[in-house]
Amino acid sequence: MAERMGEGDRTTEEGAAGDEIGSGSRGPTGDPVVRSVADPRGVRRVVLDRPGKLNALSDRLRRELHDCIGRIASDPSVRVVSIEGRGRAFSAGADLSDPPPGSGAPDWASRRHGAGAWQRLLDDLEALPQPTVARLHGHVVGGAMLLAAACDIRIAARETTFRIPELALGIPLSWGGNPRLVREIGLPAARDLVMTGRAVDADEAHRLGLVQRVVPAGELDAAHAELIDSLLAMPDGPMRMTKAAFAAMGRERLGSTAWSDADLLWWSLREPEAAEAARRYLERGG
Repeated sequence: MAERMGEGDRTTEEGAAGDEIGSGSRGPTGDPVVRSVADPRGVRRVVLDRPGKLNALSDRLRRELHDCIGRIASDPSVRVVSIEGRGRAFSAGADLSDPPPGSGAPDWASRRHGAGAWQRLLDDLEALPQPTVARLHGHVVGGAMLLAAACDIRIAARETTFRIPELALGIPLSWGGNPRLVREIGLPAARDLVMTGRAVDADEAHRLGLVQRVVPAGELDAAHAELIDSLLAMPDGPMRMTKAAFAAMGRERLGSTAWSDADLLWWSLREPEAAEAARRYLERGG
């Protein structure tokens, strides 16, 4: 999860290569918070662009990311997708300044639908026909860890830190997080990270299987580019068939255990104990 921060979003461009297309709906400031950058080789870089708030996962960001994933899924010219964060962090997790998900809906079914929105987005990301890469640096917290875990290959700078603080905030891990982490790193490691909320560095994340590659921060761009090149070097048809096969295996391992996550999240957020836990978490700075 992300802390509340007073600094506004900054959306100044930082030398992205390629053409920026379909960057997401424009909000009150006129600036998207998700940028989609294409290059002629078929690489689509999807950049979380709220650096002033450490790319906190707001509902507006979710909507723009959802639209972006939908366009990529239907575009056969896209061969590789890279999920990235601009600024000092990949993402500090869910934006705690947002209203609870689904809170503005008029009825129970609509509120439940709203509470499950991020879980559906992660499922859609995993279902993309193209291979996906998560480029990780800085902080990868809470829901941001689940966003990364929904990608096929994860590469991290050695200075990256990972943490799941949901229990400290008074809520269970949702968004399909528990079964997704169990699938990626195994039950014992998932229990440890979720139940203690402890931070792990990139080297431990690599040993656990949370990331597949770790490099020094100064080498991240080159290593990320090399990884993208290795995926592009494979013929597109067999790559898509292989991705589909792995995605089917992943869905089977994910199972149906997350069916109630939206209900648990909505119920937990209404409890006074959750509000008090979140207040204490923010007061001590995480």
